[in-house]
Amino acid sequence: MSLLDKRPENFKKAYPNSKVLAVNGKAIIKSAMTEGDHWVAMACNIRHQTALPGIIKASMELNAPVIYEIALSESDMKGGYTGLTPKGFIDVVVDINEKMGNTGDKAVPFAIHRDHTTVKNPTRKAFDAADEIIRKSIEYGYTFFSIDASFLPMGQNIAISSLLSKQVVDAGLAYESEVGEIGGKEGNSTVTDAVTLVEELVRLGLKPDLIAINNGTSHGNTRGNIDLDLSRRTYQAMSPWGVGIAQHGTTGTPLEEIGNFYKSGIFKANIGTHWQNVTWGLVTDETGVAVAKGPSYQKDPNRGVSPETWAQMEKMAAEKGWKGGDMKSLNMPFREAIIKEHAENKKIRDRIDADVYASAAAFFKALKGVGKAEHVKSLLK
Repeated sequence: MSLLDKRPENFKKAYPNSKVLAVNGKAIIKSAMTEGDHWVAMACNIRHQTALPGIIKASMELNAPVIYEIALSESDMKGGYTGLTPKGFIDVVVDINEKMGNTGDKAVPFAIHRDHTTVKNPTRKAFDAADEIIRKSIEYGYTFFSIDASFLPMGQNIAISSLLSKQVVDAGLAYESEVGEIGGKEGNSTVTDAVTLVEELVRLGLKPDLIAINNGTSHGNTRGNIDLDLSRRTYQAMSPWGVGIAQHGTTGTPLEEIGNFYKSGIFKANIGTHWQNVTWGLVTDETGVAVAKGPSYQKDPNRGVSPETWAQMEKMAAEKGWKGGDMKSLNMPFREAIIKEHAENKKIRDRIDADVYASAAAFFKALKGVGKAEHVKSLLK
């Protein structure tokens, strides 16, 4: 039997003619939690498709499985701030993998993750929106899901998470739940918080594969202060159920610290803002955080998009009042311009692809993911 026959049924139905090895996220996470002395799956919120070729090239050369993901804020049914709808995102991931030849039984496996399917308010409207995007994403072929009701009190988190996760569990796909809003004003989550959420979901027959916790990091261009001791204690407390930790907000974490994630029960590391920094060609500090320049960021004229495109982006940001982290909203209005520049300007394309490749290779090595593709393939059912 071909490994392609072992892909999730929803993916095969969505892409009956595709030869890419899109796998159930469960296989990748199970491998990370059991292979050798463990490893960590890199999960990439690319925000812009120009980051894909470099990541795919590194994944193929290093035989390192990868997770491609996009959050609700980045990609709702209207496109979010990236301009990519859920269908548009998975189409791009599949298309570029196919064009780069990552196909067939010898392909490096990857998962497609619906990240941060968030419910911030306990209203019918908020629930229905999340429910629809999960249902449609299963139909589109996604193989991994994140359900995030961490903004809400524990009782509501459990209730909403259980209702939303049922269709994912029924489809046999991997899912991640969350406790303690990442970067939230309430501070770090506790071991008890995580155990309470897991215990209740397990009782309902809805065991998650991973739990994202608030362990001191935040999203965006910020230096993380990850409490690995809290992570380790949380993982140990969840070990009776075989649940690992998903690390959000990895951008801004030194590679040497990332290299220790697996020792603390972290088996998935979300990297998003970093790819934006590389694509735009921003100057970063030693931890990968973009260096500020007033309300904007410093730009290296010899990296990323052209200085001319960046000047237009800064002009729009000033007109809109976007600064710092809010500048991520530039992804949508400049999406087509950056795609065109990447396609038609070899100099721009080569330097973006090379820088993304170098970063991806460094992350794969730090996360111990090199050469793990064969173990993931052995776990496909």
